[in-house]
Amino acid sequence: MITNIKEYLLYNNFNELAVDILTLAKEILPDSFLFLSAIVNNEQHILKTSPNTEHINIREGISLPLKVAVCSRIDFTKGIPLVYEDISKESSLDDIKGIYSNTNVNAYLGVPVILRDGEVFGTLCAVHEKAAQFNEKSIKLIEKIAKMFSYYLELEQLAYRDHLTGSYNRHFLERYFNEFAHEDGAIFFLDLDCFKEINDSLGHDTGDLILKEVALRMEAVMRQRNINGAVFRLGGDEFIINLVGKLSVQEIEEIAEAFIERLSSWDFQIKEFNLSVSIGIVQYTNTMKLTLNKLLKKADNALYRAKTSGKSTYCFF
Repeated sequence: MITNIKEYLLYNNFNELAVDILTLAKEILPDSFLFLSAIVNNEQHILKTSPNTEHINIREGISLPLKVAVCSRIDFTKGIPLVYEDISKESSLDDIKGIYSNTNVNAYLGVPVILRDGEVFGTLCAVHEKAAQFNEKSIKLIEKIAKMFSYYLELEQLAYRDHLTGSYNRHFLERYFNEFAHEDGAIFFLDLDCFKEINDSLGHDTGDLILKEVALRMEAVMRQRNINGAVFRLGGDEFIINLVGKLSVQEIEEIAEAFIERLSSWDFQIKEFNLSVSIGIVQYTNTMKLTLNKLLKKADNALYRAKTSGKSTYCFF
């Protein structure tokens, strides 16, 4: 459920561990150029590379569409490593050979990094400028290193994700806000209307399913509108959205209306309860020096006014 490459960079000791992973892999494949990549939103992002002793044109921070990346050929469902000992002779790669000739890559080993729930992180890759062979023992050892790294990622997700909805939790909200406090932004405080009645009438199992669906719909709105920010669950039916970047009042209103529209259309079983959402909004600039707690209190105040004004609406602080 990773939707933003910035999440990884906020994990504890991510950079240090990524360097350690590549160092271990380098012990196994000393002649290879190695890199760790993440796959997010149909793009491959190069997160960390080993020292480059060849003329490999792959650098940290670059990204490319997944459809033109060799790693798109990896079978992530089965988790099987992909090996090309001489890309120049692979007719199946004719459509992307031009890209890889520009990177000076001709031998490729791509080991998938996959969490136990099937979520794909990305790849641990070893490449060469010229054709080369990768022996089976080395591939197996690189797979073990990739699995070790996946365990670390799972532990980080447990620490920062809400166990029910998969949204980020309050702990990660503080880290996220502090990371981007130097930018302008906005806080949305969302609370579901009539959710308690649904819980009381249909039971907590139904309530939990609704909360999961609410989180999915919020994430869908963020993706569809290409919104820079993240969704967090505080608890119960309360969610926070931290938008990052300078936005006009009109743009914020359009985003709020998109959330209200998306969270007010339900099937017949839920429709009778008029389930919707109310939103309190507070904007901030990087010169205000406001803490997250102060902003949340302001957004909560605006939310209260939205609730008392008829629900299914939004109010600014």
